[in-house]
Amino acid sequence: MTTTLNTSTIYKILALLFIISGGLFALYYLIFDPQPYVNIQAGAFLDTVAIPFDWVQIGPISYPIKVDNYLVFQEFKALAPELHRTESYIYAGIVWLAVVSVLTLVTEFKKAYFIIGGIIWIVLLTFSDFNGLNIGGQNANYPLIILLAGTLIPLIYFHIWGQRKPLVLKWIGVFAGTFSALVLLITQSPISNPEIYVAEHSLTIGFGLALAWVFWNGHGILSGIYILLARVNRNLNLNITVQISLITLVYLGILFFLLLALQGEIRLPFPAFSPLFLLIPLGFFGWISIGEKVSQSEDLISTPSVIKALHLIGFGLALWLVWKLKFSANQPGEELFKHLFVYTQLGFSLFFFIYLMANFMSVMNSGKAIEKILYKPYSLVYYHIRIGGLIVILVLTTYTGGIVGVQANAMSSNILGDYYYQVDKKLEASILYENAWIRYRKNPKAKFLTAQLLLDLKQPTLAKEHLEESFTEVPQVDNILLLSDRLHQENKEFEAIYYLEKGLTIFPNEPHLVNNLSLLYTKVNKTAEALELLSNSGSTDQVLMSNLSALKTKLGKPEISADQNSELISLINELAASNALANIPSEELLKSVKEGVLSETSPMLINAGWRNVMSEINRNDPSSDLTLLDSLGQQPEMIAYLMSLQETAVIRSLAAGRVTEAVKNLNGLAFRNPKDAAYYLQLSGGILAQNLDFQKAANEFIAAEERGFQAFDSHHWSIFGLAGMPEKAVEIREKYNVLFPSYLTDEGPNIPDYLQIISRFHQSLPENLLSQWRTLDESALKTDMAIRLIAYKAHGLRKDDLKELEKFIASKIGPQEDLKTFVNNPDLTDEKSVSAFISWINSGKELTANPYLSPLIISALQLNNDPLYQYEVLNAATEFNQDPILWLRKVEAARESGLDNYADESLEFLKQWVSEEELRRLQSLNY
Repeated sequence: MTTTLNTSTIYKILALLFIISGGLFALYYLIFDPQPYVNIQAGAFLDTVAIPFDWVQIGPISYPIKVDNYLVFQEFKALAPELHRTESYIYAGIVWLAVVSVLTLVTEFKKAYFIIGGIIWIVLLTFSDFNGLNIGGQNANYPLIILLAGTLIPLIYFHIWGQRKPLVLKWIGVFAGTFSALVLLITQSPISNPEIYVAEHSLTIGFGLALAWVFWNGHGILSGIYILLARVNRNLNLNITVQISLITLVYLGILFFLLLALQGEIRLPFPAFSPLFLLIPLGFFGWISIGEKVSQSEDLISTPSVIKALHLIGFGLALWLVWKLKFSANQPGEELFKHLFVYTQLGFSLFFFIYLMANFMSVMNSGKAIEKILYKPYSLVYYHIRIGGLIVILVLTTYTGGIVGVQANAMSSNILGDYYYQVDKKLEASILYENAWIRYRKNPKAKFLTAQLLLDLKQPTLAKEHLEESFTEVPQVDNILLLSDRLHQENKEFEAIYYLEKGLTIFPNEPHLVNNLSLLYTKVNKTAEALELLSNSGSTDQVLMSNLSALKTKLGKPEISADQNSELISLINELAASNALANIPSEELLKSVKEGVLSETSPMLINAGWRNVMSEINRNDPSSDLTLLDSLGQQPEMIAYLMSLQETAVIRSLAAGRVTEAVKNLNGLAFRNPKDAAYYLQLSGGILAQNLDFQKAANEFIAAEERGFQAFDSHHWSIFGLAGMPEKAVEIREKYNVLFPSYLTDEGPNIPDYLQIISRFHQSLPENLLSQWRTLDESALKTDMAIRLIAYKAHGLRKDDLKELEKFIASKIGPQEDLKTFVNNPDLTDEKSVSAFISWINSGKELTANPYLSPLIISALQLNNDPLYQYEVLNAATEFNQDPILWLRKVEAARESGLDNYADESLEFLKQWVSEEELRRLQSLNY
């Protein structure tokens, strides 16, 4: 067997992997994730900001057409800890494989030590509470008997009758007996998920074995250092006494300060590290010490190879125990292990130094191989080290008020609580966690889960009492977040603010608290405080930076970040800020948002992303975008955002110049969504006024007012006046304190004439408008009118008239190549001319998309001679546009299609704004 342990490459590789993997996992949690149970997630919610989608300039009247963009705010939520069943099973498997290995090595012990080892194993199983599996009755002893039988029978057999059997065969035999017992326990237990119970309670076994290793290697660090010093200084005759004394003094001082830090009674002037980091040097130096011990001592419990193997297994188990304690957040267990580790190091290291000085001081500086006689007096004198160390441990236990007993009790309560939590028995789990916290306050997971489970059990008052108790006695960030969130849900914003503010005095600049407090400040109209809090936090947390960008945009102070974040929420907020500034967003930003939305699964972010992307003027064909939005609206998970997606479709249609579609869909949204009808109707009114249809616009504003719209401004007053509703204009001015527009006091005779012309622009004949234009004085208004004459009335003007207008426009604002191309050949059937006209007025390529662009409607008619098609196009356009030429063409198309009644009806409508003389002149011309 000894030969096998010393020469087996597989054994060495397995031992190395066991220790290294355990060490890496332990270090990860010790350094990077000291509280892995904490599950604080950022929950997102939407807010809106009105961004200037387009700007309307009708002579002296100007106003923005605003649409809503989405801002995504993120609020931190303290959620229930995640379940770690897989990790629990892995740790349990490691523990029981280690148990099999240790028991196999125990069979190699000498008789007396074998008996002691068996007794220790029985005691450890007894304290592991496997009787809770309830086999044969409540807390009956059958589980303990089964485990004892499964482990001890192979142990006794191999020790008495199988000493000469190969070690591998012994290991297999012990493995078969142990795991058969475990399988029997799991299959016969009547409790819920007994495998979880066994996995969680395996922590007690692992803890006991690791603690035994710690006690065994009590002075391992100091003795290992001494042996290395002795080897290095061999034949050099250096003063090793001074060296080892200084090292001992420093090490014992470190341990003493760690003990004070564990007590928490004295604030140290320097940061203290976790004593668990010392496990690694203990394993390394302990190996050196044990190597010398087994080579010098004759009265060993077993062969040197067995002892070394036990050291390696114990070293690995200690490291894996740290991992288990950390990911399960069993803080009492961790604190218990820390305390006992420090006690043993202090006690055994102190007495080893005394042993060293008392027995070897005279030869220590001789330069000889004194490490070879370090354990030679392996008798009563050496055992005094252990006795003295145990006395120190007892003294330290008394000094700390017997806290280890409380920690052990709380640790076992946490273990059982973890089982009930994982099997979803919330009441039992909450009781156990509460009991664990009452016994030992340094137990953040227990306190948090007590409150969380009580909330799940519909006991919010009791849960808040626990959270308030935690805040008073042992404050922790997750509990503060949970308490403030609960108060917020109960509309107690100011109480929630109080706890967050007090929390920041305890945890200065803690990003989760800063973020949530700033959001609550915003909700209670403390916007300046919210902005200052986020701006001065100094945090690089992406959530805080994203919220800061969103908050600035919400408060009318949008900024574009120099450093583009890759997270979708940040990109959505950045795009909203860009849109709020009326900037043209960069192609890179648009591409990033689109790519992010296409790979996103959150309906909320999908909705917000597409809204912000499509909130810019884009005259390209919107068909693919509209199809995408329609397909999204048909997905079940997007049903909550259906109205918003339809609104986005309206914005995209409007961006492409589809005025008819946009206005009709806005009215449809107003009908289907009454609570937001005012918003949709006022937006429709703004679009109609932009296209000089003041009567329809005024009617939309009146309907919006009936639905609750109150944000009337001076441009609304002007629109009511242009629509021929002076009484309504006076009413809204008095009712909503609307200021008179500034152009009423501006000098210039053109303004009244301009407003008179523009008020009936579409209803007027082109030649009449041209004559009126010629009478205007030279001014910007005359230029504005010239542009509108070509854009809306080019179909009724002669080539010479168009050239006159083009020349005037060029003299005022510079040459317009597209305009010049069109007026040189104003043929509305010529593709080049029409394309130049479309480019100049910046409309979409769909000729019938905007019913107010009469020249393009005429172009569509001339490209298709089918009377029925022409009637349908004209009928759709004249629902909005009162252009006389379009209406006359509609009458003609109706007659050619055999729809005489519709023709007569349309002619009667035309006569309402066109005189008989104008009608005869119109009919005599061939437009």
